Amino acid sequence: MIRKQNLVIVFRTDASQQIGSGHVMRCLTLAEALREAGGTIAFITRNHLGNLNDYIKSKEFNIHSLPDRNESNLSESLSGYEKWLGVQQSQDAKDTIQVLSEIDPDWLIVDHYALDNNWEGELRPYTKKIMVIDDLANRCHDCDVLLDQNYFHNQDRYSQLLSPSTIQLLGPQYALLRKCFAEKRKSFIHNSNEINRVFIFFGGTDPDNLTTMALKAMTHPNLQNMSLDVVIGSANLHQESVREQVQENPSAKLHIQVENIAELMVKADIAFGAGGTTTWERMVVGLPSIVVTIAENQITFIKNLDQAGYLNWIGNTDQVNVQSIQRALLDAIQNPQLLLEQSKKSQELVEGLGNQLITKLLTVGPEIETLTVRRADSSDCLLYWHWVNDPVVRESSFNQEHIKWEDHQSWFDQQLNNFGSILFVVECSFGPLGQVRFNRSGSHYTINYSVARQFRRLGLSKAVLSKAIDYFRQEQLFILISYVKKTNVASIKVFEQLSFHEIFPPLEEGVRCFRLPFSQIVQHG
Repeated sequence: MIRKQNLVIVFRTDASQQIGSGHVMRCLTLAEALREAGGTIAFITRNHLGNLNDYIKSKEFNIHSLPDRNESNLSESLSGYEKWLGVQQSQDAKDTIQVLSEIDPDWLIVDHYALDNNWEGELRPYTKKIMVIDDLANRCHDCDVLLDQNYFHNQDRYSQLLSPSTIQLLGPQYALLRKCFAEKRKSFIHNSNEINRVFIFFGGTDPDNLTTMALKAMTHPNLQNMSLDVVIGSANLHQESVREQVQENPSAKLHIQVENIAELMVKADIAFGAGGTTTWERMVVGLPSIVVTIAENQITFIKNLDQAGYLNWIGNTDQVNVQSIQRALLDAIQNPQLLLEQSKKSQELVEGLGNQLITKLLTVGPEIETLTVRRADSSDCLLYWHWVNDPVVRESSFNQEHIKWEDHQSWFDQQLNNFGSILFVVECSFGPLGQVRFNRSGSHYTINYSVARQFRRLGLSKAVLSKAIDYFRQEQLFILISYVKKTNVASIKVFEQLSFHEIFPPLEEGVRCFRLPFSQIVQHG
């Protein structure tokens, strides 16, 4: 069964001369895939100097531009990444809420180093679900999905920064890459014997003008005959310097804000580049790379990739010069077998399917056939506590008050040690999806269930219950009873679809009771 909805999705991200273009560009990649899947997309950006608002509009996305409040007196009161934001995040939350209050999106996707759980908490009432794109792991987040596409040995970096109910998409298998890269990797053939063509791209803005430095390095006598494809973004402040260097080299060609970057990559034998998103673009097509990190947050994962043999990192932007770039390329020419190994390993690590995986997660969820059921254990206590205190769950419960942690711990321990209570966790490839609980009462069991917030509105409730009931009937031979508030229309519909029969008269005002005999439980098997 295809579960498809026209979801409304809003991105909150920025580009500027200080921030660069990477955040917006990776959001655009995901936005295009979500639009293709039927979503209605909008962007919220602040009107910084060097923004990409016109470029976003050229992709035919709606854009809501927040005012640039970066006055000199305000800038002095900002610190850290808040300077990139241009305002305090409390002000940004107010500005963003003003836009979202008229949209009511299904997903708010946030990609900004200056925003954390405080901002996200303020935005919670104005969106159904929140996804965060991050790679710093330096602050807490209040989100349903977190994406960090970078390569780290430590996969627990976010364990103390997120709710246990948050889906964590970690690693380059989730890198946000356009389909063209996965398609072009099939046609890439690395020439292991010699280097004839070099691809040069240091990001959309290249604030340190590494492009010009690399071009000067190519004037070495042993490098002069190589063909060069030089790519820069439209926001690059050094266009004239780059253009002059290109004009002096008859084998060089300049490309500005190109759409066919994958095609240029597969033509090359090696690349000079920065350590941002283009790292994964180069790796997915198998293009060996000499990398310069241009931001502090790039250093750790690029260093890890270098040590693991995926690329050649020659240092941070303040550590390289024309001579070090020349040496790196001359060494590469002398080690063709090493380049071949880098090419093969890179393609094995990055398949280029991350964008499709995330789009599917956000729009239709996991395949029903892949859902699994297991017994809950003591390690699930915190997860259940976050689930039970979800506002939607509390609203649908007969007791609507917030459950205190101490009370929950005591209750959960009792449930696990109660022979008449059975707790199941339903899981998918992205993690825990929901819970189903059976409590014995005389000759029958009552049933209680909930679906995690990030998986709601995807038509999964029936599958969650059905899977749990099928698993339950393997152990028990009792009638199932469910008590549902009359206002909980979604759950009533699910029980009816699973052939539960309503019991009349109702036990109390405002409650509907449903019954499923064992004979019908067997039929669901």
